[in-house]
Amino acid sequence: MNTLRRLTAAVVAALLTATGLVALAPAASAAEEVYPAPASGSWTVDGRAYGHGRGMSQWGAQGAALQGRTASQILDFYYPGTGTGSVAGQYVKATLAAFAPSATVTVWSPENRNIRMGPINGEVVLPPGRWTVTMSGGTVTAEKRTVVNGPVVDRRTYSGVLRFESQNEYGMIVAASQSATTGRWYRGDLRIEPTSGTTFNVTNSLPMEDYLRSVVPRESPASWEPAALQAQSVAARSYAWWKVTRGQTLCDTTTCQVYYGRGVANAAGALTTSYEHSRSDAAIAATNGQVRTYGGSVAFTEFSSSNGGWTAAGSVPYQVAKADPWTGSAPGDTVTAWTATLAVSRVAQSCPGSGGTLRNLVVTGRTGNGPLGGRISQVRLECSTGNATVNTPAFGLRSSWWQPRATAPVLGSPAFSATTIDHGAQMSIGVTPNLAMSWTLTVVDRSTGRRVTQTTGSAQAGTRFNATWFGTYDGRTAADPPYVGPGTYNVTLTAVDPAGRSAAPVTTQVTVRPPADPAAPAAVPLVGDGGYVPVTPARITDTRTTFQSLGPGRRADVAVLGRGGVPASGVTAVVLNVTAVGSTVASHLRVWPAGSAMPNASVLNTAPGRTQASQVAVGVGGDGKVSVYNATGTTHYVVDVLGYYTTDLVGSARYTPVDPARALDSRTGGALAAGSTRAVDVASVLGVPAASLGAVTVNVTTTRASGAGYVVAYGAGALPTASTVNLVPGADIANRAVVPVVDGKITLGVQGSSVHVLVDVVGWYGKPGAAEGSLFTPVQPSRVLDTRGGAPVGPAAEVRVQVTGGAVPPDATAVSGTVTAVNLTAPWTHVRVWPDGEPRTGTSDLNATRGYTQANAVTTRTGVGGGVRLYNDQGTAHLILDVAGYFR
Repeated sequence: MNTLRRLTAAVVAALLTATGLVALAPAASAAEEVYPAPASGSWTVDGRAYGHGRGMSQWGAQGAALQGRTASQILDFYYPGTGTGSVAGQYVKATLAAFAPSATVTVWSPENRNIRMGPINGEVVLPPGRWTVTMSGGTVTAEKRTVVNGPVVDRRTYSGVLRFESQNEYGMIVAASQSATTGRWYRGDLRIEPTSGTTFNVTNSLPMEDYLRSVVPRESPASWEPAALQAQSVAARSYAWWKVTRGQTLCDTTTCQVYYGRGVANAAGALTTSYEHSRSDAAIAATNGQVRTYGGSVAFTEFSSSNGGWTAAGSVPYQVAKADPWTGSAPGDTVTAWTATLAVSRVAQSCPGSGGTLRNLVVTGRTGNGPLGGRISQVRLECSTGNATVNTPAFGLRSSWWQPRATAPVLGSPAFSATTIDHGAQMSIGVTPNLAMSWTLTVVDRSTGRRVTQTTGSAQAGTRFNATWFGTYDGRTAADPPYVGPGTYNVTLTAVDPAGRSAAPVTTQVTVRPPADPAAPAAVPLVGDGGYVPVTPARITDTRTTFQSLGPGRRADVAVLGRGGVPASGVTAVVLNVTAVGSTVASHLRVWPAGSAMPNASVLNTAPGRTQASQVAVGVGGDGKVSVYNATGTTHYVVDVLGYYTTDLVGSARYTPVDPARALDSRTGGALAAGSTRAVDVASVLGVPAASLGAVTVNVTTTRASGAGYVVAYGAGALPTASTVNLVPGADIANRAVVPVVDGKITLGVQGSSVHVLVDVVGWYGKPGAAEGSLFTPVQPSRVLDTRGGAPVGPAAEVRVQVTGGAVPPDATAVSGTVTAVNLTAPWTHVRVWPDGEPRTGTSDLNATRGYTQANAVTTRTGVGGGVRLYNDQGTAHLILDVAGYFR
């Protein structure tokens, strides 16, 4: 089957242009469809119909005929309200587009017949020949040759219309030049009709039924069903006669009806290709003279290749909009629904002025009939030169019934101004969006996964923009630092188009260099012999919330006085739980009184992927602060206050160290479930009346954790925001804590995952003002043991270390500090610390795992000669002991 050609009436686009300065386009209404000009330069469009859709759908007629409908039924459906009439013996005239206008043509007769030529009604019969016609000065000149490119044997001149026909209207052949060896054979006559002094049109006048013999097979394939061909014959006859009765000349293109003439003939006048067909001839003969009428006159029976499944309303009553059940049902129909490419440049030709760039194609109106919302009735073009309105736009497509496919949003050509910036500096991501989009720039602290900041904005299609992070963070107060601390941050740019579709994100990692350390406060003398006051654990610093991670080799000062239940004065030392979170490399933290020299002693060791905590008792330094130092990499840290030491001995308690006593081992029963609490009786295990207990120092060990989470030891009541031990699945983790005692008990709270917990009591504090026990004196932290200078401690081996002398006086009854295990060779081990000269304790002070440097706070009585002993259980390990204070 040949490709079906469409029929379309002339569509005149009404173009309304805005002049003057370019204004911003108005916001699209809810009914408008906005299609930004894609960066690719074209849209993929889905479309329906081929042609204007008024009157009969040719493919619909074929579909109806295949379903058994007659020609009359088909015509009744497509031209409702029309009736059947007839015409007879009528002639039509068509202008031949290939020769309109022309400066020269050559005509000859078919089958070497004699030729009648001359002015209308003044023709003479002449022998066969090839007549080449030219025009000059208003005079038509005809020169005769007997063969192609032969000599001129006759010359005649005319004024006005020159008519050619081979007797009995058998037809004539016309070609563009006298050297042509083939031409188009048209039935009836050919007429040379001057249009100016130098050019003319060629027209063809012939009987209506002969005219249809070429039109019908050109409009509807001759292989189609007879009913479809008959309906086409009546529609074409009616359309032509409607034109004739209004004094209009037909054309031979899709603007009117496709008309090719009888066929192609050679120089001898023999037919070589026929444009007529016996099946079409039969349909024409079966409907001989039939036309469609309305109100006593011939109807305007427009038709098109396919109406897309819905007829379009027109200018006459019988052109109505309604669903068409037949169009789209015939096999081989490729024009009812189609896909095409629409170039932005083609649409931009309708922009006002010259050289306009199309920004948006906005569909402002549709008929609402059929899929895709129906045919487009109007669009607005938003261009760099202004806006333009186009009615029933096709832009070279098969019809005005189309819809661009949604163009996937893309953030094109991403570039980063920097991936490493100084503290307080900024960086930008630059992109070019292919569509108008709303964008969001999100910054996340890579070490913790917390969102730092989020910025939003909008961008125009094709206009490059920068999304900038200024190194700041959301939620900060006037008292908070204005810029994030050092570390690596994930910076991600996302965008969404007006349809809600997301572009692929653009992301990068930005490293912020550490700032210089703050000026150190003035040192103050440490004050000794303080009594202890426990507080409900309170968080006084969490650098994750203000993104103030510590960089490598950097120091921060943390105010402790007047915070978390600690008075603003009269405080000699504080007991803190310091936690490292989001460490980028293995490192260690040191904590000491602010203003004094940084010690060589550490309080905890960090590792990537592990949250590690350790208790520390530290003297209060200058400006009521303590200092925190990170050795390498970056890390966040959390500081929880557990209590403080004061010179107010009436309102504080003294400390009594004891041999470690196990108060809880959940392994003998069930694990503590996530979200649960467990009361632990410490008075009974100590053998001390509950009324005499103010607080206890305990070693809390977690084992067999089912996942991440933490355990917090506290007195009673609501769960505090602080933590004691952070859970690590597959590892035993211990931490020392000083916990208030309520009615002889402490409480354990478990969050995140189930875990087994061991609680060992290593000392206790009495009630405020009681005379029993020792007072605490902080010292500048110092390292008293580091076996890395020699051999490691072997399995089940002990090492003695002298702790008195120097900062710790001989009369000290106990010391407080940190024990650390380094370079383990066994998968795991534990370390015990006890007074020299006494039996080894049965409980551990530190649990460590191979591959990690593990530290824990320790408070132990001094032994013989002021010494203590350390025991390593498995493999070999280097052991370190740092002292931060003593009791006496």
